[in-house]
Amino acid sequence: MAFHFVGHLMPSPRLRCCVSLPRSRSFCFAACLLLPSLNCAALPEAKAQMSQQQLRFQIPPQSLATALIAFSHQSGWQVSAESTLLATHDSAAVNGNMSPEKALARLLSGSGLQWEATSADSVSILPPAEHDVLMIKSTPITAMDAVYQGEQVIDRQMIDSLPSGNGDITSLLRTNPNVQFDNNQLNSKSPGEIAPANISINGAQPWQNLFIVDGMNMNNDLDPGNTNDDMDEIPGRSQGLALDTDLLNDIKVYDSNVPVEYGGFNGGVVQADTRDPSMDLHGKLSVQMTRSEWTRYHLNEDDPDLENYEAGFGNSSQPKFKKIITRATLEGHLTDNFGLLGSFSRKDSTIPTRVFSVSNQTQTANADEVQTRRIDNYFLKAAWQINEDWKLDMSVTHAPETAETFGPNAIYSGRMMKAGGDSLSARMVWNAPLARVEQNLSWSQMNTSRTSDSDYMVFWRTSTTKDWTNALTATEGGFGDIDEAQKTLAYKLKADWNSVNWLGVDHAVQTGLELTQNTVMYERATPYTSYSVAKATSCPANDPLCSMGMTVNGWEGQYANKKTVTQGKTSFDTRSWALYIQDEMRYKRLTVRPGVRIDGDDYMKQVTLAPRFAVELDVFGNGQTRLTAGANRYYGRNLYAYKLRDGVAAMNTEYTRPNPSADWVMSKRTPNDSKFNQLKVPYDDELTLGLSHVQWDTEFAVKYVNRKGREQVSRAWGSQIGAPTDDPTTLAANYYTYYNGGQSEADIYTLTITPLRPFIVGSTRTTGQFAMDWSTVQNTGLSNYSANIGAIYVEDPTIQYDGKFMKYSDMPASNYNRPWTARLTTVTEVEPLHLTWSNFLRYRDGYRRIAATGKTTEFQGAAVRVWEETPFSGALTWDTRLAWEMPTAKDQSVFVNLDVTNLLDKQIVSATDTTGLTTFEVGRQFMVEVGYTF
Repeated sequence: MAFHFVGHLMPSPRLRCCVSLPRSRSFCFAACLLLPSLNCAALPEAKAQMSQQQLRFQIPPQSLATALIAFSHQSGWQVSAESTLLATHDSAAVNGNMSPEKALARLLSGSGLQWEATSADSVSILPPAEHDVLMIKSTPITAMDAVYQGEQVIDRQMIDSLPSGNGDITSLLRTNPNVQFDNNQLNSKSPGEIAPANISINGAQPWQNLFIVDGMNMNNDLDPGNTNDDMDEIPGRSQGLALDTDLLNDIKVYDSNVPVEYGGFNGGVVQADTRDPSMDLHGKLSVQMTRSEWTRYHLNEDDPDLENYEAGFGNSSQPKFKKIITRATLEGHLTDNFGLLGSFSRKDSTIPTRVFSVSNQTQTANADEVQTRRIDNYFLKAAWQINEDWKLDMSVTHAPETAETFGPNAIYSGRMMKAGGDSLSARMVWNAPLARVEQNLSWSQMNTSRTSDSDYMVFWRTSTTKDWTNALTATEGGFGDIDEAQKTLAYKLKADWNSVNWLGVDHAVQTGLELTQNTVMYERATPYTSYSVAKATSCPANDPLCSMGMTVNGWEGQYANKKTVTQGKTSFDTRSWALYIQDEMRYKRLTVRPGVRIDGDDYMKQVTLAPRFAVELDVFGNGQTRLTAGANRYYGRNLYAYKLRDGVAAMNTEYTRPNPSADWVMSKRTPNDSKFNQLKVPYDDELTLGLSHVQWDTEFAVKYVNRKGREQVSRAWGSQIGAPTDDPTTLAANYYTYYNGGQSEADIYTLTITPLRPFIVGSTRTTGQFAMDWSTVQNTGLSNYSANIGAIYVEDPTIQYDGKFMKYSDMPASNYNRPWTARLTTVTEVEPLHLTWSNFLRYRDGYRRIAATGKTTEFQGAAVRVWEETPFSGALTWDTRLAWEMPTAKDQSVFVNLDVTNLLDKQIVSATDTTGLTTFEVGRQFMVEVGYTF
């Protein structure tokens, strides 16, 4: 909802003012609030131009009087008012970079109060006028800009209020009705994980979202959709830096009608802005903890592997764990215009584990091991307000992640998975005479790597000497070391030009330029060797690759007769660029925002043109009823896995020897098993329609979003798509490649109900929001570059799904696709007790298992495969936080946060395995944080 406010540059009989003293502005303002008719010395005549300087504001919703004191502190402006005007009013939240005029207008949103400029940095608050729309220098000041129902802001207060979980960015997006989560995110078998949650926005794949922090792209595009951890692959994730939310000032989510400055996504944009240093010296220390003893597990009693799970066998079996999160922050200004913020956080999870299944009862198999997970954030930010027109922010981030795991049923199989990375960024803002110009220069390195305890693996036959398992094969060693890295140097230039009026229409033009260079690589720097064995009758002395002892298949001994040595590197550089322009045009009650974005690169050698169009109509001209619509195209991300995989298999060289005493002889070089083809860039076309209306101090909003995804990237064997190999010695007969074979469609309907004023009972203040979504998402393996759909579905054949005949690509998505969800978020403050109680209630329609039955039926004379849907019941989850803060001295306090997730301990089906066996979400879990601020 938007309101327009203004102050008149004219004398006012209501004006009450205070003497302008730079160090006493807050006291001056407080005195004016407390003394209804205080007369002070007259101020000089108002200047013709008030400051347009962009400042950072952090003002939570509160009483209007208190909020205006905070505004005076943060803006340096002097504010005067009669206390009777403010007594019954509360303020909206104000967070982000904006001019003081806009910040003040937002604070007064909904109050009906006016403000009047009395000098370049002083204003007076006035009673409501006959009309809500006022003017300052004939220019409307908009309290909340038109966002075309496509933007959600989670401010600092909401970040602090919501149950924090592991403190990752994406988990906070549960309140957004256009966001869905991975079915396995809350799996009850693995509550010890701390990695950020994967999300889908409007039905798109999770690796097709754009993540930004302080203007810098933080996507890891190496292989974000891969979940395999094997000989030559390691798991990936789209969010490159797992930043702790304690660093953030706010999170903005653009889920539809996305502005033209954002590109490189099919889903949506998640933009995080870090906090600026406070003016005074402040700090924070805290420790947060949860553990298995504070967690209720919901397990399937019919699970044949339940005994193994309870023993902790396997990396994802976590019946015991302990998580500890430590945070420390120190911030302040060294001078009036230069401040520093330093922060450190560490998330540790310790998970006792068993490497061998319980059927193995040897001394080696029964040894206790420990898995670990760790995410560190080292962050330093400098903010320099050079003068009223120039501001420079610089930040350094070191955010490594590690996960120590083990290969199942194997000795010497420990490995350390590494992710995260480092970044340097600088952002310069210039309030030029004609435009606000923002420049970003950034460098980052994202990693996905593995370090193994062993650089070899031997597949022995179980024997009297290789006796650590009762399986047929006794595995020794691990998968070796792999390094994947993505280095990015990027420059962005954005100009928001001053509004001009031409032919009666106000135009606000934005232009931008982006330049990026990436260097990516996949490397096995040291040789890795895997061995297979044959029968031996004797062994040379001290040969670790030969063993005498009766094997399970009757050999008296065994030796390594074949080995595959892997070493090599594949790398390449890419350059990309983008240009964009948009014009937000306002004519009376109508706002129209056309724009176009052009992207090009030398990776896919494509130049794409993405038109964007959004419109908003203030139906009655009073800001109460708004109709929005949009038609947009979003081009997605080009992942580096498509080309990095080309050449990995060719790093392998095979050797053989006829007996244990013979020398190794090279037998062949392994042909490549992947071929890179330049692809079209996948895109989504979007249509939106929305309506919002304010009634009873509450905003009611409905929105419809239709997304059609095209040219999405699929994987298949070359022979399946008419491109067989020409030379099997260099390119394997069953090589795979990528092609534009996928498509998707999503229809999402959302409803939000947001009270604009707090509900006050006694000394309590409650704010909240209700949101619902109804979603239909068609998105199959043809839209998943990492899926192996086989020869059956490459040509998108007709199938039978749940009794209906359709194309394979028209089948509903099996993940990120709950048909409907209802959400209720409330935050209640009890000020006398220094207590805040936050609740997030969510009812989700049940999980649906979508799977092939293995059966066929006849359709138009041909046999088609049968798929079926198995629905499970929905359930209500209730997450809550009790936050208590006890002041101990001036600007000092001790605080305690108690989070309880799934308070009602509901048993909720999260997913099924290939046999149909159900798994459940984690039950009730407690997490406690204790800290000190000063």
